[in-house]
Amino acid sequence: MTDLVLEGLDGSNPLGFLSALGTLAVAHAAGESGARLAWERRGRWVPVVRDTRAADRASFAALLVPALRGAEVTREAEADLERARASFEKAKKAANDAAQAIKGRKLKGEDRRAALDRTLAPLIAERDRRRQDWLAALARAVPRPELGLGKHLDCTPDEFREHGAAFLGLGGWRDREALDLLAAFGSDAAVGERSRSERIEPTPFCFTSGSGHQYFLDTVRQLLPRVSAQRVEDSLFHPWVYRDDGLSMRWDPVEDRRYALMDTDPGPLGARTVWMANLLAYRGLVLFPSAPRGRRLETTAWTGRDGEPTFTWPLWTVPLGPEVIRSLLQLREVVADPPDGATLRARGIAALYRSRRIKVGSGANYKVNFTPARAVWAD
Repeated sequence: MTDLVLEGLDGSNPLGFLSALGTLAVAHAAGESGARLAWERRGRWVPVVRDTRAADRASFAALLVPALRGAEVTREAEADLERARASFEKAKKAANDAAQAIKGRKLKGEDRRAALDRTLAPLIAERDRRRQDWLAALARAVPRPELGLGKHLDCTPDEFREHGAAFLGLGGWRDREALDLLAAFGSDAAVGERSRSERIEPTPFCFTSGSGHQYFLDTVRQLLPRVSAQRVEDSLFHPWVYRDDGLSMRWDPVEDRRYALMDTDPGPLGARTVWMANLLAYRGLVLFPSAPRGRRLETTAWTGRDGEPTFTWPLWTVPLGPEVIRSLLQLREVVADPPDGATLRARGIAALYRSRRIKVGSGANYKVNFTPARAVWAD
């Protein structure tokens, strides 16, 4: 058995923390059932993967690649998906155009109801049929089952429930990642502020919802073909260089690049990130289940519903497996304010960090970012 220090990851960075959890989750998916994770203070907090059978850094990175990349998709399935997507987009546009036209006519009473029934209702039914065709094609053309939800976490409660029922047949208690990710994404019982559009309320980890044509699940789907052993090794064991263009989950506070905070316009420079750190961090979401509270969604390690919710995470020094980490993250003591140092210390927690989820911009033209983390408690 080998212990590996993931020197490229920083526990005080939310992306670094999530990447460490994702690394452990992917290692278990790759067959490393004895692997455990702890944190060590080496000038900064770095994760250590203990009890892996990989001999060195390179072999550990190579071990992660198949489980991280997912299944191969045939060209035929991709072509079917593109045709289904085009048909759905066309039907959606027709329904939207008809709705706008009826609104522009300023009809009232019986005339408005008749126009909605005769003109709009058939177009909406056709749009919904095309959407189902697109989702079916998507399920056949995705390397991971949860990506069959679509580009974004905007499915209806009924669709979400159907996916959950389908995922029940994909594995047993040792292979339940698709279900765990679904539990992290949302709940069919929580629609919250989006109830008018009959869409589930997504996890607060969803930072990309269409602004700049970036979508949560679509970003993951585009990252999968870019997986390589060298990229994984670079993200885990070397300082981050930020050479990758776009395709970010926006969990790294350095991506808050506002014009007012820089000496040049950040727009022409484009976004720079570390692809594999983002993809590994996505896989770490299996440890952050969500559940309904009333009609709203509550997600592990998040507090504050309105304005700028906060994400609080612990760092621990005793090696733990994924199941124990999932329980640790759900402790009330982790998000308590003020922190109870004696209780945290008894739980094996050495530090707590916290970041706020903020929106930068206005209207539909905004970005979501994490603020730089601050230590809220340290042993």
